[in-house]
Amino acid sequence: MISSQALHLGMFMLPWSLLILLSGLVGVWFIGKYFKQRHQWSDSTWKCYKDSLWTALWIGLFAARLVFVLIHADLYLAHPIDILKVQDKGFNLYAGIIAGSGWFIWKNRLLKLPALVSSFLLFITIQFVGINLLNHWNAQQHYPDLAFNDLKQQPQSMTQFIGKPTVVNLWASWCPPCHREMPVLYQAQQDYPDVQFVMLNQGETPEAIVSYLHRYQLNFNNVLFDPHGEMPQHMNMYGLPSTLFFNAQGQLVERHLGELSQAMLKQYLQKITYPSNQ
Repeated sequence: MISSQALHLGMFMLPWSLLILLSGLVGVWFIGKYFKQRHQWSDSTWKCYKDSLWTALWIGLFAARLVFVLIHADLYLAHPIDILKVQDKGFNLYAGIIAGSGWFIWKNRLLKLPALVSSFLLFITIQFVGINLLNHWNAQQHYPDLAFNDLKQQPQSMTQFIGKPTVVNLWASWCPPCHREMPVLYQAQQDYPDVQFVMLNQGETPEAIVSYLHRYQLNFNNVLFDPHGEMPQHMNMYGLPSTLFFNAQGQLVERHLGELSQAMLKQYLQKITYPSNQ
């Protein structure tokens, strides 16, 4: 199954960002294979090319994570264990590309220039096109014309939130990562009063939702419930927790599948509150 976030193969999920990255690496591998045959590279040269490609991947990922953590050092110092939670997708793309490409070019510096230039340009092109296609896909999606009941059993239209940046979180009380990110979202609601936070519960009764929120003293301003999973179906987004980030015009700017860290949430909020998105 194909969703907006990933390619789902049975119980496995491959995020599009990962597939774009791997596509770039495979493309570079084929470029090397072409030049190996055309210029009759030695076995040692070809081995160096292949090995440095995969080493560049790990160096790039490490650098991308390190720079992201340093940018948000104040948040990570408060919760150091979050540094290891790479599932929050907190990576700095530019740092990763610079570090990984720098290593790859240095290790293969004895190769002729066309091989290096072709490899680098192909990788960058695949990343640029892939990321822009994903962003374009998101930009075409607006608030769904759906309505959900609030905790007082009153219907609330999702379109009422257009006009201010809005975060829509799909969650359930039985979901461990949903539970872990609740304090992060609750604190953000207090820190960003100009952003609307809509907590859209999936499949639970109002009684269960109220009990959970009272137990953990979570006083969210907008709590709605989606008993039939209409929102994830409409937005083509499967899995909990899932979070949608809309700008003031109702355009979908970002979407996040999985647990949110403070750093990633801050980055997403900056995108939807930035003047160009107002």
